[in-house]
Amino acid sequence: MNQVIEVSLDELGRILIPAAIRARLGLLPGMTLIVEKGDRGGVCLRIQSESPVLVDKGGVLVARVKPIGDLTNITRHERDHRVFDLLQRVGL
Repeated sequence: MNQVIEVSLDELGRILIPAAIRARLGLLPGMTLIVEKGDRGGVCLRIQSESPVLVDKGGVLVARVKPIGDLTNITRHERDHRVFDLLQRVGL
């Protein structure tokens, strides 16, 4: 996505990104943005990717990360989806 979006700084030097742009880009409160100086004197903002935290679980390193979605009923949802696909294939 090479799109130019004009933003401004407030009186305290904070970057103001309009709500519609934040929503379209998936920017959420608490996210960290990295400011990079561009090759031609410009500035680039990018989202700081979170590094997973490794935890020792009985001698095995396990990555502790935030889920990307609601995982409450993921097994049931996946099973229902597969059954539906199977029924579609056999014509029921």
